[in-house]
Amino acid sequence: MQRVKILWFTNTACSATEKLGINSISGGWLKSLEERCRIIPEIDLAICFYTYQDLLPFVYNETKYYPVRRPNMKSKFGRFLTRVFTLATRDKKELKDLIKVIDAFKPDLIHIHGTEENFGMVQEFTNIPIIISIQGILNSCVIKYFSGIPVSIASKYENLLNKLAFASNKYNYNQIENSAKREKKILMNTKYIIGRTAWDMRISRVLAPNSTYFQVDEILRTNFYTKVWEKSDFNNPVQITTISGNGFYKGFEIIVSTAHILNQFKNINFVWNVIGLNADSNVVQIVKKWKRLNLNNLNVKLFGILSENQVIDVLIDSDIFCQTSHIENSSNSLCEAMMLGLPIVANYAGGTDSIIENNKEGILIQDGDPFILAGSIYELINDFKKSKNFASSARTRALIRHNPQNILKALIEAYNYILSPYNLKIEI
Repeated sequence: MQRVKILWFTNTACSATEKLGINSISGGWLKSLEERCRIIPEIDLAICFYTYQDLLPFVYNETKYYPVRRPNMKSKFGRFLTRVFTLATRDKKELKDLIKVIDAFKPDLIHIHGTEENFGMVQEFTNIPIIISIQGILNSCVIKYFSGIPVSIASKYENLLNKLAFASNKYNYNQIENSAKREKKILMNTKYIIGRTAWDMRISRVLAPNSTYFQVDEILRTNFYTKVWEKSDFNNPVQITTISGNGFYKGFEIIVSTAHILNQFKNINFVWNVIGLNADSNVVQIVKKWKRLNLNNLNVKLFGILSENQVIDVLIDSDIFCQTSHIENSSNSLCEAMMLGLPIVANYAGGTDSIIENNKEGILIQDGDPFILAGSIYELINDFKKSKNFASSARTRALIRHNPQNILKALIEAYNYILSPYNLKIEI
């Protein structure tokens, strides 16, 4: 039997997060895709990822893992190194380790998941065919970085210790800005692109003009396929939920402003659950000081990072899901909420309009406007039948889009297109 060796470069350890005891709300779809790929007899799969631990290569669930050590950017020493050494200097050092992984595994095809890291720079040092999946696009994130929280506010209210420890908001922005410049160079040399939305397809035509584009959707985390939101009426209080992160462009300030508006209506009783943030999160601290509002008085509840099953439990008990980010491609949390069949309000940002259809599967609204978000929530609360119909339509579309077998077939077709000149083919 012909076997094809495929090497992934990923931002997470995929299934090995279980072995390493890593709890994260990101990258779950990669784990699901890995599980599907590794059961194909013709594929020998290896995964390379960055880690802060001293780890040797290992095998877990029949997948070969190549951990690459890097300094912990959250430690004082790690931040000192990032301050002393330029991005180009660190990239040069890390690329040597990435090339060693390629030489050790000797893949027939390299699949790089995301353009945020320096993985794509290996294109300059190997003739092995490479395909890159678009996740987010840093060049768009840079533009929207301070769209929710102005840079003057971010600087005024940030923790002084962050500034002293080379972790200021301005410094972090500069790091992303430099990474975006690197992303441009990577994409300009990219021959094959995987995307999911009209947004990333159009941007890739500009940033990667010589590339061939393949559409391959994402396999969601397993348990999201087995649970369904089934309610006959809303809770009292109504449970609104958002899954967010510590980035300024994730829209936490919109949640606070919208909750403030909704609290002015005596006939609306609600709790706004935010998964992924806690009271110590940088963006939470800044927004609280800026808005001078008490989150408890606003009925905003912070859950922090939750496990997959905990996220599902919160969502299934929720009444409305709100996606508040100022920039997105195909938001994993939005796709998961659609799969569960929740009523949804989402920002018309990035690739969101490729994911959910306005006034059929949910409500799409103008990005960054707390008044329209409050009004949309108010509309759903006061029309359960409409909300239920939106939710049902959203789940129907999600079941089609995230069909694991169809996604695996699309991925293998992309692989085979690239491998065909080498007389290699993967059968599924």
